[in-house]
Amino acid sequence: MAKDFSETAERILAGIGGIDNIRSVVHCATRLRFTVADQTKANDDAVKSTSGVVSVVKAGGLYQVVIGNDVHEVFVELEKLGVPTGSVVDTARGGEKQSLGNMLVNTISGVFTPILAALMGIGIIKGVLAILTVCFPEWAASKDMSYTVLNTAGDALLYFLPILIAYTAAQRFGLDPIIGMVIGGALVYPDIVAQYPFGPWGVHKFLGMNILVMMRYSGTVLPSIIAVYGASKLYKYFRKALPSAIKNFIGPFLTLIITIPAMFLIIGPVFGIVGLGIQKGIQSITAIHYAGPVMLGLVMGAFWQVLVIFGLHWAVVPIGLQERATPNPLFGGLQAGVILAYTQIPVIAQAGAVFAIAAKIKNAERRSAAIAAGIGGVFGITEPIIYGFTLPKKMPFILSCVSGAIFGALAGLFGSINSGGYGIAMQQGAMGIFSYPSYLLPGVAGSTMNLLIIILASLGSMGLTFLLVYLTYKPDAAEMRVEESTGIDISGVNIAAARKIHAPVKGRVMPITQSADPAHQAEALGKGVCVMPLGGKIFAPFDGTVELVFDTKHAINIKSVDGVEVLIHCGVDTVKLGGKGFKMHIKEGDNITAGQLLFEYDKDVIARAGYSLETQVVITNTGNYHKITQAKAGDVAVGDVVLYVE
Repeated sequence: MAKDFSETAERILAGIGGIDNIRSVVHCATRLRFTVADQTKANDDAVKSTSGVVSVVKAGGLYQVVIGNDVHEVFVELEKLGVPTGSVVDTARGGEKQSLGNMLVNTISGVFTPILAALMGIGIIKGVLAILTVCFPEWAASKDMSYTVLNTAGDALLYFLPILIAYTAAQRFGLDPIIGMVIGGALVYPDIVAQYPFGPWGVHKFLGMNILVMMRYSGTVLPSIIAVYGASKLYKYFRKALPSAIKNFIGPFLTLIITIPAMFLIIGPVFGIVGLGIQKGIQSITAIHYAGPVMLGLVMGAFWQVLVIFGLHWAVVPIGLQERATPNPLFGGLQAGVILAYTQIPVIAQAGAVFAIAAKIKNAERRSAAIAAGIGGVFGITEPIIYGFTLPKKMPFILSCVSGAIFGALAGLFGSINSGGYGIAMQQGAMGIFSYPSYLLPGVAGSTMNLLIIILASLGSMGLTFLLVYLTYKPDAAEMRVEESTGIDISGVNIAAARKIHAPVKGRVMPITQSADPAHQAEALGKGVCVMPLGGKIFAPFDGTVELVFDTKHAINIKSVDGVEVLIHCGVDTVKLGGKGFKMHIKEGDNITAGQLLFEYDKDVIARAGYSLETQVVITNTGNYHKITQAKAGDVAVGDVVLYVE
């Protein structure tokens, strides 16, 4: 008899507080991930008691309902009930309507993520160039083309940022990306650039009237996003309203001929003035000698990682870019900013916290994971530290924020002493330790000391956090458990008769109860193992068939020829990547043989996004068997037996 997923969906919907309490829902390999308006309105017990629901997990600001293999079917029923789906609410589908400002905050991550790697890359280039300029000032002043080429490599992305932002925004809003690029390109077209004013703005004639307010748009963000958003609405309207015979060329024509003039007449000036106001506002705070920089350092040091928890740090990124879009008179006319200059201090404080935790705990697996997360923090990726270690215990996170605030304020104070009252500043930079060269400010007095101050403040925040967390952290029983041997007792296993599950990837195998994912840790989806992989490819653990390939490509369900059903799930929360970094080599219904390549993933893409690579291998029909035994612990190679199923 077929399962009634509609009843499951209805009961989940009621338990969470009804459709009015749900902003959006997406699903991964095993669970529904709800963004809710108010989690206190959800009745956890009612949701857990629903037939078909395995568990409820609250993490990362999401209300997660663990379903298992039937998650897609329940998701489809929720769609039928009118629940808004997707990471961003589409107001046309009856979800919660958002203001333009709220939509910008919610989509800024999607707009910036595609260019983040390049942004970090050019930050390193500019840092290297800053070092070379300070060490070899004659070379920088010689007009040698080698300097010009390197400077171009560092500046090209920022100069043409309106085009790149227009492209990613077009993808986000459902506009043809090429049309988006045309809109962004108009902002940096040579004839337009030639009209850029020397001051904040200039007025030009448009149709014989002095109504076109011209500003500088190279390096800006908001005009492109707003213009592309408006263009997407026009384009969709024209595609529906125009006859099929002409919509393919008349639609783009009407969209562009309306959007581009409107962008220069209205959108550009309005949001250009907003950006200019932000820039001047930050500079006015900095210009409050000593007090302004100290307060800025304290606030950014205390709350930057709090913003990271909620993803709101993305709302600050365009402010920082806007601040550096034009020369800063407080720092010798260099394109340098202050609002992001203090963020490295709380980032490195998180690394200090997790290194202290690693020093206090005894469990080898947990300690290794803490050290790995700390190394990631040194390179600017703190999400694994926050979600995996400091935030769950609360006090380590709070102490790191306190330390960040103290040394952020000190950096503002000593930076002000060095700069005449304006604190510290940085050029466009990368993340983590690669950001430090960006604190060199060629041609600005006290440039080397500016770098030294941020290094000392970072080391101070790391050291103080380490000390405070080490003195106060109390490991739990699991963290203090010492594994006496990596051997596994398989004396009670009938090896000849048992079904065998082989390792799908090379790495270090652990019990599923040590998984970083709460649902797998509780064996809510079945018994199994998890592997911290060394490779980037997943191979078949047996002969069988592919039963399900998830749309996000991070997980598959397969079934052996003798009936064992296995979920191979790569990463923790990697569903949020939407398939980015994953490549499937099989499809549903395919027959597979042991050792066959199933799918592969880009470790760098996953790591840069801040997600764990831990791969879970779970027997989803555990209830059909008498005993499931882990066959091996520690290092495994592809093809080694990791589970015996009896």
